[in-house]
Amino acid sequence: MSATPDEKLLDALSRYSSYNSTPDEALQLFEEARGVCPVAHSDELGGYHLLLDYEDVKKAHADWETFSSSPTVVLPVAPRPEFPPLEYDPPAHTPWRELVSEAFNAETPLRIEGEVRKDINKLIDGFAGRGSCDLVADFAEEVPLFALCRAIGFDENKRAEVRRLTIQILASFEDPEKGAAAFQEFAEFGVGEVMARAQDPRDDFLTKIARAELDGRPLTPMEIGQLMNSFLIAGHGTSVAGLTSLLHEVLSRPDVRQKITENPDLIPGAVEETLRLHTPFFGLYRRATRAVEIQGVEIPKDNYLLACWAAANRDPKVYDEPAEFQLDRKFSRRNRHLTFGFGLHTCPGAPVARMEMRVALEELLRRLPDVNLVDPESAKYEFQGTETAAITALPARFTPVS
Repeated sequence: MSATPDEKLLDALSRYSSYNSTPDEALQLFEEARGVCPVAHSDELGGYHLLLDYEDVKKAHADWETFSSSPTVVLPVAPRPEFPPLEYDPPAHTPWRELVSEAFNAETPLRIEGEVRKDINKLIDGFAGRGSCDLVADFAEEVPLFALCRAIGFDENKRAEVRRLTIQILASFEDPEKGAAAFQEFAEFGVGEVMARAQDPRDDFLTKIARAELDGRPLTPMEIGQLMNSFLIAGHGTSVAGLTSLLHEVLSRPDVRQKITENPDLIPGAVEETLRLHTPFFGLYRRATRAVEIQGVEIPKDNYLLACWAAANRDPKVYDEPAEFQLDRKFSRRNRHLTFGFGLHTCPGAPVARMEMRVALEELLRRLPDVNLVDPESAKYEFQGTETAAITALPARFTPVS
């Protein structure tokens, strides 16, 4: 007897993970599953449930006592130190979050935007005379590093090393041995930078880390390394993915581009819709601290769940035409996208990410007004280690300018 469509779907879900799928395949699978099993189960990565509905994902983020971030928010489980404050719950989470908020808060974009804009223009200077570039390798991969370095205090000549270490860490998550080695290498780099500030203080966040205390004591080298890794994981790869998607959406849609060119005030709306439609990081895992039932499905204690932002952001019960890019889509408390999480662990770097995406698009269109994608239809999303989904290349051409 052949399998029924529902049985085939459940079998596909049981074999799903971001390590054996593409983002497009994943989104199609989630859409098919939504009406059949919105709380699905996969046997991959040690086994976990997938939360696909907007309200379920939101509730999982709001209830940290039931759905814990400890010991990990990414699978597979690997023997490594936690990423603070992301993988801590209260009370341990609170002092870490307060420390991170020294660097990333609502005021940070205002403080660093001018310098980031200058950095972006220097970057455009590097390829503007060529008449062509790859908007991923030559632009999008660099922009978040400018903002990260400005917010934290890394010197400009350290940017290439930060980029190398970021790519290495993201590519190593599935291999516990390589992942631990990549974590350690960046930890040592971060500790070195902080120790340098202890000897030569500046007005930057690295100096604040050198002077910071937890429970009345200085941070240990391991804790400094953990914090540096947290910034790297949260602040770079996802921002690259978000900016690349924004460039692809705007430059491949003449109507959207024309509206934005005529009214740059529409760019923040394009940023938000891009972040919803092309969620850079598909979601974080949570561990059930007790047995719990979600939509009739029993989740045993200590089982993991993927609170899937990418699926929630396309829930048709929340968004009209969820698979369509709508420049004028209205967001409110009822339907705000979950790309930056929700609740206690909402991404503190969200305001900076929004700023860098906006400024990058503003300056690119201003400096290269006829920039066009060489082959927008060929752009493909790929998973780049754990749940990060991004376009890997975006060739463009334009009239060379000096």
